[in-house]
Amino acid sequence: MVMVMIVGLILNMDRFPLYNLYSLTQTARERPPENFLPMTTPKHLPPPSSLPLSKIYPGRLPNIENGKLPLERSSKMWAIWEKDDHGSPCREYLVRFSKGLPKVQLMSFPGSGNSWTRYLLEASTGIFTGSVFNDSRIFKTGMLGEEAKPDDGRTLVQKIHGIFLKYSNLPSVPAVLLIRNPAKAIISWFKLRVTHSHVDQISYQHFNTSIFHQLVPTYLEEWEMVAMDNLLEKKAPVHLVYYERLKEDPISTLRGILAFLGVPVDESRLNCTRTHLKGPYKREGNREFNPYTTEEQLWMAQAVKRVNQTVQLLGYQPLPHYSIVS
Repeated sequence: MVMVMIVGLILNMDRFPLYNLYSLTQTARERPPENFLPMTTPKHLPPPSSLPLSKIYPGRLPNIENGKLPLERSSKMWAIWEKDDHGSPCREYLVRFSKGLPKVQLMSFPGSGNSWTRYLLEASTGIFTGSVFNDSRIFKTGMLGEEAKPDDGRTLVQKIHGIFLKYSNLPSVPAVLLIRNPAKAIISWFKLRVTHSHVDQISYQHFNTSIFHQLVPTYLEEWEMVAMDNLLEKKAPVHLVYYERLKEDPISTLRGILAFLGVPVDESRLNCTRTHLKGPYKREGNREFNPYTTEEQLWMAQAVKRVNQTVQLLGYQPLPHYSIVS
């Protein structure tokens, strides 16, 4: 009876069930008491009449030097497609550092495609992106902006995960906010935690452990916090990007990001990006599976519903339809 009630609740979570029949074969864990639900108290949303216009109508950043990106000609550079065949029009394109750029956060929960988004931005603009993490694994792939200081004005955007509050609590700094299905983002983040790699795989057995299920409530709370904190507490413009739509239509989504940043579109570079979408951060061998308990799926449906209500209240498009299967 409890299983039937939970399934009914999930299946009626508007258009965000986050549920798949695969989970019916799982053995449900004992449902914790109601006060154990792992979400923080939902933020009270202000009525629409009290929202600032900058929140209701997401803005764009001003153009950078009238649409011209300044370059550090003498600094290090990366031949991003140097492995193309000789004669390829894409082979000669370089990625360089800029100078005097405004600080813009590329904000996401871990596992949401931040590194891939950085690759697409570098490919389409020829300007390095930065990070607060100084990750040598990223640097070695050619993303030299990884070791640049986040506020030195040399990088287009700076990667940050909102759970690291020391660096992320900057309400006056504009942001590109990247949101992904939490069911898939949590799996991706767990794989990175286990392998210390953006591309290596782990066996399904890793997800059938108490360690994984102990982390799910924490990860889910952090996923919601990243979205809510940036949507409600940022005073600067926020451009919202859904990872699923970036995958479905990367070029149009890139155009939207570049318009927000005030960066002119180089159609030739964009055409080369279109034929080099993968980048160095794609995990091969992903297979569909559902590691989540029924209770965890219910929590996800609740969190997704709250975030979806918030983005629509603020004038953004609704979240995509999310499936629980990764």
